[in-house]
Amino acid sequence: MTIWFYVKTGDDPKTVADAVCEFNFYQGEHPEDKYSWVTELKKSGEEEYWEIRGKYAPLKDLTLIGLAYRIGDTVVLSEVDDDLAENFLDPLLKKYGFDNVKWIVVPQTR
Repeated sequence: MTIWFYVKTGDDPKTVADAVCEFNFYQGEHPEDKYSWVTELKKSGEEEYWEIRGKYAPLKDLTLIGLAYRIGDTVVLSEVDDDLAENFLDPLLKKYGFDNVKWIVVPQTR
């Protein structure tokens, strides 16, 4: 399943995405054993959005985790795999509170 998170905030999408990325960092015993989430600015026409990507030091390719963009007074974190729900919920609820965070679960179409 895929999840969309909606955060009612005046913060920009990068700030919300960065809050999630800061929570998702792991440093192993070996110096190259470092896994983190990072944001990358993207544009589609005049619209800007942020990609949240997984970064593992030994690998050159970044994996797409989700997207962050604004709709009105809400920042949307979209296309998140349900296996990663806690990686988003914990930092979002801590920073923005339960009343300002909503989510929608969308089943995959076959």
